[in-house]
Amino acid sequence: MARSRRIKIKGEAAYYHIMSRTVGNEFLLNREEKEKFVEIIKRFSRLYFVKIIGYCVMSNHFHLLIRMDPSYQYKDEDVIRRLKEFYGKEDKLWNYKLNDYRKKLSDISEFTKIIKQNFSWWYNRVNDRRGYFWSDRFKSVLIERGESLLNCLAYIDLNPVRAGIVDIPEKYRWSSFGYRIQSGNSGGYLSFDGIYDDKEKEVIRIYRKYLYGEGVVEKSGTGRIKDQVYIEERDREFIVPPINLFRHRIRYFSEGLVLGSKDFIKTAYIEFGNTVILKKDRKVYNSGFSENIFSIRRLKEI
Repeated sequence: MARSRRIKIKGEAAYYHIMSRTVGNEFLLNREEKEKFVEIIKRFSRLYFVKIIGYCVMSNHFHLLIRMDPSYQYKDEDVIRRLKEFYGKEDKLWNYKLNDYRKKLSDISEFTKIIKQNFSWWYNRVNDRRGYFWSDRFKSVLIERGESLLNCLAYIDLNPVRAGIVDIPEKYRWSSFGYRIQSGNSGGYLSFDGIYDDKEKEVIRIYRKYLYGEGVVEKSGTGRIKDQVYIEERDREFIVPPINLFRHRIRYFSEGLVLGSKDFIKTAYIEFGNTVILKKDRKVYNSGFSENIFSIRRLKEI
């Protein structure tokens, strides 16, 4: 069976939630592997035309939330500079292949492919192993900026809480929220582009407040959530609301295909209605976790 085409926005910046699992859903990513994978994401984000909004590396899968910029935004000298900084030297052949590089560096599939391949090569080499590390094609969902993007980021950052690994998300080292809190977003690696103004001093507090308390989504049978949580910051403790947002898996974030307002969904139908999106899927479904966020697909909870 032929693979369906992936939804990719061309000619403008677009946000995507990317997810991929290990082969056989095996728990192959331990501390060292998670550190290496985050390092690889950082490294290639300096080469490709992306901004990293969020990520979470778990034992058998990863989530990545990115903004992919169109190629036309980058001049020839910008492309050459990125290539030179990445490879540490300059190649005269680059000038003859600039259009090819520009196209490649602005492609979500190429970006995801290179980080997965580089990790696989490293893992197989250090473990004297052969064969596939990752399972089938990665999943990607086109996300509208604003509320939809914020909810997706919160969902990603709460992954280790849902899994019962940590009680508060900033304790998890291999996630975007953990990185923001533990390192102060060292090097300006992560961006809130499409959600908040990165220059706003209180942006991390605003996001933390949302992450902990706003947008309650509960599911029966999940047990009682703590009434309060104590967080230490700047050598003092303060009480924050309970973590109760996205306490269960919501398939729309990983399988919804397109996620956003009704207008955003309708625009996607216009753009992709005759190629990627099947006729049977040309409807608008409410996500269930927000009255303002819709999906092309109707999905059941897990």
